[in-house]
Amino acid sequence: MKMKKGQIEINETLMVLFVIVVIIIIGMFVYFRFSLANVEKLGSELSEEESTILLASASALQEIRCSEDECVDTSKFIPFMDHLKKDNEYYNKLLGYKKIVFEQVYPDVQSQGECNLELYSQEDYPENCRYWVLYDNKPQKTGQKITISTFVSLYFPEINEHRIGRLEVTTYA
Repeated sequence: MKMKKGQIEINETLMVLFVIVVIIIIGMFVYFRFSLANVEKLGSELSEEESTILLASASALQEIRCSEDECVDTSKFIPFMDHLKKDNEYYNKLLGYKKIVFEQVYPDVQSQGECNLELYSQEDYPENCRYWVLYDNKPQKTGQKITISTFVSLYFPEINEHRIGRLEVTTYA
């Protein structure tokens, strides 16, 4: 009789320990799920803030900025893109996984094409192209992407004219 009572008490103790361990494991799982969700949210917020900072500073890059005014010199875009290809590692570290696009907004341009050296050297430039992809570094696996934009002044020294443009920065998370 005493042997059975002792075995029953041991079994009860083991069952209570098993239930407590299961509750602890479930609690840890829930805690880490919420922690992971918070880290992902924080990463998204930081990525958005980084994009906003880049948006504010991209038009002020020494390589593409106008010499006197607060504008972007479109004649510097193509040399900058060539320079980017040569020193790709530096800009990949500096800018990360992003896409930077300048687009002519006003006056409206009939062309929808990307500006390149061939279009730049034609007689009807800047009417023959709409946008410049200054930087494009996409990760192999693209997940969430955040796009923000602002208006900028585009200067065309070939015709000595300022136009309204849009700077768009897309960040890949």
